[in-house]
Amino acid sequence: MSVDKSQQVSLGCGTLILIALIVMIFSSRGTNDVEDEIRGLRTEIGELKLLIEAQSDEIDRLQDQLEEAARRE
Repeated sequence: MSVDKSQQVSLGCGTLILIALIVMIFSSRGTNDVEDEIRGLRTEIGELKLLIEAQSDEIDRLQDQLEEAARRE
């Protein structure tokens, strides 16, 4: 059996967060530290959602402008 050493593994952001949570839970840290970390991650995820929504709105606005400009030509 030959092994292809050029194979690459790519992990998504969610997978990496899940691995980090598992490591935190099973490490020697106290539960308060883990709860604080989870709370921080939830806050960051909420902020990311807001940024994604803002970008989506901006993309929609720019697409509308492009379509309007194309109709004028």
